[in-house]
Amino acid sequence: MCTLIVLDRVVPGVPLLVASNRDEYFRRPAAPPARVASRDGRPAFVAPQDLEAGGTWMGLNDRGLFVGLTNRATLRREDDRRSRGLLVLDALGRSSAEEVAAEMHEGLEGAYNPFHLLCADGHSAHLTVLRDDGASTIALDPGAHVVCNHDPDDPGSSKVRDLQQRVDALDVGLPLEALMDALAEVLSSHAEPGNPLSSACVHTPDYGTRSSTLIALGPEQRRYWHSDGPPCEAKYRDLGTLLDGVACRAD
Repeated sequence: MCTLIVLDRVVPGVPLLVASNRDEYFRRPAAPPARVASRDGRPAFVAPQDLEAGGTWMGLNDRGLFVGLTNRATLRREDDRRSRGLLVLDALGRSSAEEVAAEMHEGLEGAYNPFHLLCADGHSAHLTVLRDDGASTIALDPGAHVVCNHDPDDPGSSKVRDLQQRVDALDVGLPLEALMDALAEVLSSHAEPGNPLSSACVHTPDYGTRSSTLIALGPEQRRYWHSDGPPCEAKYRDLGTLLDGVACRAD
């Protein structure tokens, strides 16, 4: 399970605000966020790294394009398919969210296990979903979007609906630091004890929330907070220098 929250073009002065928890097996190695230099004409980007398959679950490139991915629940996972994290790296080589939406939805079926891929750049946002029965891409209206591992209307999961209600109740007019603190509180939340996977912050013996990230990108204000562990326990570190050189594509 993973949690991805994107406040797209609704926060005054900050057209792109991301809050995300990465949930994974503890045995799977990963590296913290770092800058990756431009090469072969592709923009430089900032991202953590999955050290097992070489991809990433989220990143922000120097054109101001954010890409985030969550795995989608499926009963037909195939181990021989390409890592979904490599698709995020492919998308980060694009210049805009519209370009990702136009070019990244072909050839997905049979090549990847199901996923949700959200891309946003402060100008537009798009969500690509690969289901067991096919792929689709939609443009998202400005607003607060919550993406986990199930559809919002999936009767087997209340996580998205519960988190969406909490995010919708936030005051987007708060000073940026206060709003990010409020989002960090959402990411640190726990649901009923009997179902840890329904929480934003997940704790089980072998699997759980491995890290948490908040990114704010505006013309005048930008932040990159990262905790190397569950946000209910690990403090966020300020990694704002990683955003040096990142453009903001606000209207």
